[in-house]
Amino acid sequence: YPLSTEGIPPEIQPMVQALNDLLDRLGHALEVQRAFVADAAHELRTPLTALRLQLQLAERSEPGPAQAAAFARLHRRLDRAGHVVEQLLTLARQEPALEERARRDVELAGLAREVVADHDALAEGRGIDLGVEAASDSRGRGERDGLRAMLGNLVDNALAHTPAGGRVDVIVATDDGRPTLRVVDCGPGIPVHERERVFDRFHRGENPGVAGTGLGLAIVKRVAERHGATVRLGDGPGGHGLEVKVVFPD
Repeated sequence: YPLSTEGIPPEIQPMVQALNDLLDRLGHALEVQRAFVADAAHELRTPLTALRLQLQLAERSEPGPAQAAAFARLHRRLDRAGHVVEQLLTLARQEPALEERARRDVELAGLAREVVADHDALAEGRGIDLGVEAASDSRGRGERDGLRAMLGNLVDNALAHTPAGGRVDVIVATDDGRPTLRVVDCGPGIPVHERERVFDRFHRGENPGVAGTGLGLAIVKRVAERHGATVRLGDGPGGHGLEVKVVFPD
């Protein structure tokens, strides 16, 4: 394809063009699926190989502290592999080629409080002050589970990059009549030249000290695109840290 319209009666040509458009979309969807499967296989190969090696070490260890430490490392590897799978599934659910989900008004303040509550224990364990500041009348139209995944990934990312004793703020407001979500941290931030690339799948940036799947911000971008929203990266207050701002359509 595309199908030629040569020799086709004029009254049939719009149908042929519509079929060509459908085939284009199908081809794109299949290409996206192939790329996704290839990326997923590549990304899972490393943690699965590490799990196999860690299991062998644990099996060979003598009962006692050495074996306990080996199994503890194995559990951490399993947690990481599980997290990769969950992130991959979340990203797959947000593919534009999927059927459009029903949308409704979402009360963003309540959503933000739920996400913050989900992360309270993690923040407390890392000695980070996690809070929410929300305007009660701020609403966005969209798919709630997707928006929750988006905000959850933003909070995850902020907590991962914020040092102990730091602070992460989730702010829900209205900017020029448009609902906005902001997540602000006091971590190292993202250099300007990296700010476009961090939305690519499996891109982990320049900070080698932070583990992650490289999928969090890719999920954020995908959900935002599905909702007609824009994602803006900037410096935090005083030029320190990172502010991620999601601006929804009117």
